[in-house]
Amino acid sequence: MTPHWLTRWAVWARTKLLRGGRPLLTGVTVGFERAGATRWESPVPWTADAVALDVGFRGPGRARPKSEFALRTPSATFPADTIRPGGDDRFHVTFRFPVPPDSVSADLLWRGRVVETLLVPVLAPTQFLTGLTLADATVAVRFGGTTAPASAVCQHQYDGLLAAALLRSPTGLAPLAELGVRVVFHDSRSGTEYPATVALGAAQLARSEALVTAVCPEHPQPAGPWWVVWHAGDRTLAAQRLQVVPEEKFELGVRVLEIRFALLDASGTVHTAKQPPVLSDAGKIGPCFVLAGGEPGAVGVCRFEIVAFASAGPDPNIQHTAEAVITDGPMVFAPVLFDVSALARVSGFELRLGGRVLGVASLRPVPAARVNGEGGFVPPPDFTWSQAADDELADRLRRLQ
Repeated sequence: MTPHWLTRWAVWARTKLLRGGRPLLTGVTVGFERAGATRWESPVPWTADAVALDVGFRGPGRARPKSEFALRTPSATFPADTIRPGGDDRFHVTFRFPVPPDSVSADLLWRGRVVETLLVPVLAPTQFLTGLTLADATVAVRFGGTTAPASAVCQHQYDGLLAAALLRSPTGLAPLAELGVRVVFHDSRSGTEYPATVALGAAQLARSEALVTAVCPEHPQPAGPWWVVWHAGDRTLAAQRLQVVPEEKFELGVRVLEIRFALLDASGTVHTAKQPPVLSDAGKIGPCFVLAGGEPGAVGVCRFEIVAFASAGPDPNIQHTAEAVITDGPMVFAPVLFDVSALARVSGFELRLGGRVLGVASLRPVPAARVNGEGGFVPPPDFTWSQAADDELADRLRRLQ
């Protein structure tokens, strides 16, 4: 049997050693404080208010005073800020100290003895700006309630310029609160600059990427090329050119890609059809054109004229004008629906721009040639060829294969 005095000594020794013995380091988390909030991530930006360290230990921590722990850097020694239990035999010691000018090695001390040497990484301004990137930078032009991306624009047409981009940083965007982001809209012809400051919210600064926009503070009408330049701090992130296209040149490039018909049925639903509809089946009907500009990246406003025509020529009583924003991508344009009762003598619609006919939407079916009794062909009446007729021809040729 073990003597009673030896058992009592073993209990005393175990308790004394565990309470006063060297704790076991289990982990270190580096973070920083900024505007009253603590973020546990590294490196620590130079703009932070303080460095925060959370050091995990294993061993009894209730009886340990925080004065046993300290952190020694090359410039100073800092006492522990707090000590708190972490469950079971674990506890955490936190430190808070000013941000050093550069990354440093710090000694974690327990009762004056070094437990571990830690690296406190500090993010310098040059390092942050080098890692900052700008993705999907876009210049957009506003025409009333419509906004379209553009690398070229018609002269004397737009109502406003804006720029948008996705800011990305491998270390988070928090330093941009100090450095700032701005966009400069530069008129190359006059040399005038229109700077716009980009403000980031707290949620954006807390992430590593953010979508930001800037609006040109004035609305000058460009007569020459423009540049839109993005800046962060003293670094230029991107520069985009906005070319100005004369209105006449832009309109000459506008073309019709496809011709359809817009129909309003008895249920109030509008749908489109490629073939001329039966007028009695529709409540209202109108031409529908798929349009696109010919200038790559260019955007402009065009004023179109829709004219109804019959065998005797254009019908002055059935005309309509409408504006549309045209880009280099397909755009469906169905500006007006006419009552079927007003189209009894109408054979189709013309789409005109600047006095020239862009396309014809014919309401009359394609006439067929008839064979006479002598084996000859009776020629069909005059017919204006249209996109709908072309589609019908292609469909019939496919069925013959």
